[in-house]
Amino acid sequence: MKNVLVVGTGTIGEPLIGLLTALKKDLEIDDVYFYKRTPLVEEVPKVNSLRKKGAKLAVTDLVAADKFNVLGNCPNCLFEEALDQCDVIIDCTPAGNQNKKEIYSNLEGKTF
Repeated sequence: MKNVLVVGTGTIGEPLIGLLTALKKDLEIDDVYFYKRTPLVEEVPKVNSLRKKGAKLAVTDLVAADKFNVLGNCPNCLFEEALDQCDVIIDCTPAGNQNKKEIYSNLEGKTF
């Protein structure tokens, strides 16, 4: 079994997170994490929906965690912790290739 981290909750990330959580058993996934950088009032329903499906919210830092908490989106962990806990990282952001060079390529034993 493995843990998967999806970075980004936009056009690609949101449905992918939903699909991965729905197929956890078939894909032999323990947990699906998703990273959300910015707490936005208008995205509270989306974050709540993903969490109700079983995905775990990872946020940038403790300051962001406090802001998410105020909105009722309680984070499960920080981004760095999710990177440590996850075996597979899927970046669905426009900066994905840059993130691969700057962040993910330095991680050992990960698939991205």
